[in-house]
Amino acid sequence: MLEIKRARLPQDAPVVAKLFLGYIAFLLDRSPEDRELILQKYDPDKVDDLVADFARIHSRPNGDLLLAYDGGRPIGCGMIRKLEDGVAEIQRVFVTDEARGLGAGKALTVALMDQARKDGHQTVRLDTGRALVEATGLYKKLGFKECSPYHQETPYLDHLIKYYERSL
Repeated sequence: MLEIKRARLPQDAPVVAKLFLGYIAFLLDRSPEDRELILQKYDPDKVDDLVADFARIHSRPNGDLLLAYDGGRPIGCGMIRKLEDGVAEIQRVFVTDEARGLGAGKALTVALMDQARKDGHQTVRLDTGRALVEATGLYKKLGFKECSPYHQETPYLDHLIKYYERSL
């Protein structure tokens, strides 16, 4: 049975780290020609530092970090953070290979949108890799529309990224 739960950090840090290493591997698999650029942003040797940053950036009340479980087994994660008043950003939605097709990506995204709405946001944004066609399809089905870039955090990755937003 699919369950979405708020991560409890630091207790869930090992779970988040393992899922995030899977996310990095997935990105590298989908865009092998951009390996060095991806590793510049997400160094797997520094996954504990990344998770510590996530705990800070995505902490309540300005964010959230959710985990998806299937039968008690962690199968995915997703994060949200406040960008500005009324606007939140969904980040790093990931589902393990063995869990694809269970609806966890959709469940995580909808739960993050619901949390953004509860937090008083009227708009939610996200970016995703051009090579992540399944994610793009999901976001479009959920009503996201492509938009112009809304951040310049990783200009060296701009050629890999599509930007989306949706009213809540």
